[in-house]
Amino acid sequence: MASKLKDIVRINPQVFLGSKVGEDPQEFLVEVYNIVDAMKFTSRENTKLASYQLKDVSQVWFTQWKANRPVGADIIALKEFKEVFLGRFFPREKREDKVEEFINLRQGNMSVQEYSLKFT
Repeated sequence: MASKLKDIVRINPQVFLGSKVGEDPQEFLVEVYNIVDAMKFTSRENTKLASYQLKDVSQVWFTQWKANRPVGADIIALKEFKEVFLGRFFPREKREDKVEEFINLRQGNMSVQEYSLKFT
């Protein structure tokens, strides 16, 4: 794991603070996923990488969340991490706003919805 962390440091992936205006938690997760996928990390290593990139408020949150897991709980899979991370840093209201924003996108004079219906 130590050698993989050295490789990660050279890549210089995005960190997530959890307190910076304009931070995109989804973008952070996409970048983490792309790195672990390309480097063929194990399930355990996936979440370790993601948590290694958490700083400031998000690191405090992760430490507390991890400490409150039941004793003997399974390793934290990236899928579980993603769900709780987005639940904390990308609330439902913001997700719904993004869906609405996507639906209202336009391609020329057609909405995304009209455009996708044209090709189905």
